[in-house]
Amino acid sequence: MEDEIESESKAKSNYYSAHILSIAFPAVYASILCVFCLAYRVIPGPELLVLCFFIYAAYNKRTRRFAADWVPFVSLFLSYEAMNGFVGSLSGMVHVAEPITAEMRLFGSIPTLVLQQFYTTPFLDYLGAFFYSLHFIAPTAFAFLLWKYYPGNFQRYTLALAIATYSALITFLVYPVAPPWYGVNATRILLQVDNNLGIPFYRTIVDYISSNPFAAFPSLHSTYPWLISLYALKIKKTSALPVLLFPVGVWFSAVYLGEHYVVDVIGGVIYATCAFLLVEKLAPLLAQMRHRQRT
Repeated sequence: MEDEIESESKAKSNYYSAHILSIAFPAVYASILCVFCLAYRVIPGPELLVLCFFIYAAYNKRTRRFAADWVPFVSLFLSYEAMNGFVGSLSGMVHVAEPITAEMRLFGSIPTLVLQQFYTTPFLDYLGAFFYSLHFIAPTAFAFLLWKYYPGNFQRYTLALAIATYSALITFLVYPVAPPWYGVNATRILLQVDNNLGIPFYRTIVDYISSNPFAAFPSLHSTYPWLISLYALKIKKTSALPVLLFPVGVWFSAVYLGEHYVVDVIGGVIYATCAFLLVEKLAPLLAQMRHRQRT
């Protein structure tokens, strides 16, 4: 009896030790990564963040499952990063006037210029820069939460993300659109934030994320937060409503910072919604139809 109690006690001790290490080691890795990125002015891609999650999975003895599930997700971002700059070099005529015309018809003015002329404050500068810098971090962190707590939605989310991302990439190729900082000479506030900080932090982000400067429509900065919100609302229903603050913050930031027009934001929302509906509604319907044909 005493042996059984001792054995059970050791098992619990080993479990708690592994659990603590599974949190401690990713935390140490993340801290070292932050110091490295700040020291060398490097922006970590999703693949570096995924390594943090992999350490967690390894200490919880879920390495094989993690690798199988996350290879498509990491491949999505790596391939997008590789092709985005290449697409920019292949793009034909850049559309500058079209989004300006659309904004004037919708609002009678250019919202970016209005915001920058009448509402610019240091607080909004830093707030907008913060939201804008979550472009790759938020989709990756949300994917990990789905993988850990709602695995049934993880693959669907990854597929929807891939559909939205590559649909946008094709659009960048066939219909390159200039952002407000180019089309209407809006202030690129991110670069002003760098001047205030004294380090080219956001300049590095801009160079890393916007390797194709004429990829304004649709705004993937608007697509990803909205897709995250759609899946959060699907899973948690009304209790997930506070998550809507995230896409609203990103949408405002994208326009305020001079990186996107409102029509770019609307386009990003449409692309995310279509990808979500395609995966959540049409794909299961097609699967049912194929099943019926076989039977």
